[in-house]
Amino acid sequence: MTRLKLAPFTKLVNTKLELPGSKSIANRVLLLAALSGGQSIISNVPVVSEDVTLMLNALHNLGVVIKELTNNGQVASYKINGCNGEFAVKQATLFCGNSGTTFRFLTAVLAVMKGNYQLTGTSRMCERPIAELVTSLQQIGAQIDYANTNNYPPLVIKPFIYNGNKCVTINGSTSSQYLSALLMSLPLLGKDFTLQIIDKLISKPYVTMTLSLLTLFNNGVPVYQHDYNNFVANGNCRLSGINYLVEPDASSASYFLATAALSGEITLLNLGANSLQGDVKFARVLVQMGAQVSILENQIMVKQAVKLSPITLNMEDMPDVAMTLAVLALFASGTTTINGIQSWKVKETDRLHAMQNELSKLGATVITSNSSISITPPPQIRHNIAIDTYDDHRMAMSFSLVAAGGIPVIINDYQCVGKTFANYFEEFNRLRPTKN
Repeated sequence: MTRLKLAPFTKLVNTKLELPGSKSIANRVLLLAALSGGQSIISNVPVVSEDVTLMLNALHNLGVVIKELTNNGQVASYKINGCNGEFAVKQATLFCGNSGTTFRFLTAVLAVMKGNYQLTGTSRMCERPIAELVTSLQQIGAQIDYANTNNYPPLVIKPFIYNGNKCVTINGSTSSQYLSALLMSLPLLGKDFTLQIIDKLISKPYVTMTLSLLTLFNNGVPVYQHDYNNFVANGNCRLSGINYLVEPDASSASYFLATAALSGEITLLNLGANSLQGDVKFARVLVQMGAQVSILENQIMVKQAVKLSPITLNMEDMPDVAMTLAVLALFASGTTTINGIQSWKVKETDRLHAMQNELSKLGATVITSNSSISITPPPQIRHNIAIDTYDDHRMAMSFSLVAAGGIPVIINDYQCVGKTFANYFEEFNRLRPTKN
């Protein structure tokens, strides 16, 4: 086990930062560029993200020609020659690690093609359900089998055989990535399809992101949608290559903005009100807790709260940064309740269980339900507690905030941050002022 001891922040932070590109945007854009007709230049791609590396490797193994143009160790730019909707390689086994975007997006795209593919991943990925996406694809003729256990990866995908059905239904309450995967894959078939959402769609901003990116790559309107309940994929649209700069990652930004709310002032550059990412609204959560926040078109500034107030909030549309809020709640003046986090249970780990365990170690009183968590801070947060991270990057990054709040803490297996932000702790420790 690798362990990282984080000393407490003892001086106020005052800095400006520019973070690597968004993993969520990058994995969508890289896939769309690979599927397009023509050439794309994609810049500010976060090479510090294992998820992005897994997507790039998979596309390369599918025969997509990708040339690295620049690389500064954190971000890179790539020239991608699109395959015009059909990968050249018709038989491949692809390892997707524990990357939900890579596995789910490729499942949908490969399922509507004419090849034989196997998709696999880590042991945790093979515990994450995929049945709802598979069933939806099977409704129109996708030939998908479970290699080991029904409803879970690995998957065996055979050539698509269209059955004439033009309506697809999918449950929206487990993961919005299923819907995003369908929205990127169905237009490849050259037919109009109606997608109907069963139950309530969660994480809507991620679907909005997918729709916005699809529009950039299309000559026309690729998808019509009504109130996030009904979508029509336009089969007449075709993907074309583009030049695109991936904006900084708003989910990763949450840890730095929360640090400022605890200890000083931080301005994030090139991320602001015009962001495609729903997680940028985490800055408004900090306003509710008492921090001073300024959100401009292209930057966000957060300044320390005099006292952090407890809040009750539905974070259904921002489940990843809800973890940041859960740890920040340790420093609030009362009980914070976070609702709408049912998707935590099917993420990189069972985040509801993991968060309850680790917050309790620090002395907090924690009460959970299937979709909520309530955190009451202890009179004094325990020092030098070893936090288990469950091979979950967001557990490691979220609990770094304990140090930002002035409490020494130990992060076990801290290198799991490589999934999205390999040098996160280097950047976090750079926040420490060298002088008053």
